[in-house]
Amino acid sequence: MVHSFLNNFIRKRVIIIEKVESSEKQNKNGVPIWEKSNLTVEEYSAYSGIGINKIKELSNSEKCPFVLWVGKKRLIKRKLCDRYIENQYYYEHSIKDSKLGKMKVANIRKSDILLFYKKCSDSGYSAGTIKIIQKIIRPALQLACDDNIILKNPADGCTKDYPTKLEKKYALTFDEEKEFLERIQNRPRMKRYYPMFAIMLKTGLRISEVIGLTWDDVNMDEKEISINHQVQCRTVDGKYILYASETKANAGTRVIPMIDEVYKLFLEQRKVWFVTTKATDFEVDGHKNFVFVSHVTGKCMNHNNVRRMLKSIVSMNNDRDIQLPHISPHILRHTAATRLAESGCDIKVMQYLLGQTDIQTTMRVYNHVDVGRVKRELEKLEKLQVKMS
Repeated sequence: MVHSFLNNFIRKRVIIIEKVESSEKQNKNGVPIWEKSNLTVEEYSAYSGIGINKIKELSNSEKCPFVLWVGKKRLIKRKLCDRYIENQYYYEHSIKDSKLGKMKVANIRKSDILLFYKKCSDSGYSAGTIKIIQKIIRPALQLACDDNIILKNPADGCTKDYPTKLEKKYALTFDEEKEFLERIQNRPRMKRYYPMFAIMLKTGLRISEVIGLTWDDVNMDEKEISINHQVQCRTVDGKYILYASETKANAGTRVIPMIDEVYKLFLEQRKVWFVTTKATDFEVDGHKNFVFVSHVTGKCMNHNNVRRMLKSIVSMNNDRDIQLPHISPHILRHTAATRLAESGCDIKVMQYLLGQTDIQTTMRVYNHVDVGRVKRELEKLEKLQVKMS
């Protein structure tokens, strides 16, 4: 049946993506467990929230790709186990007990997969989630093709009807940026979040990086922000769960110097933080002491709340002269990137500050031109001509 192929594929996939871990010796007393390459069973249990017995059960097989045996001691390769569990989650919850999951591989037709994805979509699965499932099913069936069990992969092209809706990228104008911040200042209950939104606008941090920021990551003496992890969210069985992970890419791990304006914003946020009641012993996978805390829950901010606040700010359009467009956390990041480009920031420096791996991504922002940017550049030229005359 297809689920046996999927199980085998998931294990092979983890082996294929395995990378050589750093061989540097780590100080056991000084390195947090979420930064270690290899963990004991007890450490991985504390890190992941999965029971010790379950971890041992998952790693008992001699062919288990995420276990490293040192004599009789069992170590868990953290990154590989994370990937295995993520794939296993979608398999267990979406594929295994479905009609498709119970079919023999040789009997699966393209129409069966299309019908399966249609039911997933009708059940509320996003296009992105369906594509994640496709990344499990299609290579598994390709393995059957390679073994001459089937002649053609029926999963080919099955997600073309589920395009990922890309958010239209645009930067706020200077007037819109000023209006946005003024609206926050003018709302008493939202004013406490002014430093957070202003920092997002001035640094271009990703929303997951902002939410995951702790005071241990902010060096006020050196005026530096260390981005070394992110906090993301996932809905599991109707519950909203926060979890920590590494930065989006290797380039995402970076140290950002603070300009004076950002430094002052962190000083202001420190005052807000001191008068905010914090949830006792709250942490996310070992991270605690978060910079941006909800005044309602006392816990770190979450993605949905930030988006709701942005929507609320834009909804004030009827009472304001300047109209704001739709604003998301990514629009704030794109605005920060655009300001860097407009200032003539070196492209490699800009890439570093934004934590982007692909220089082409940075170039798309750098080369983006709108009417507002054209006007500002012409104004610069006009001022230069006046000085020369």
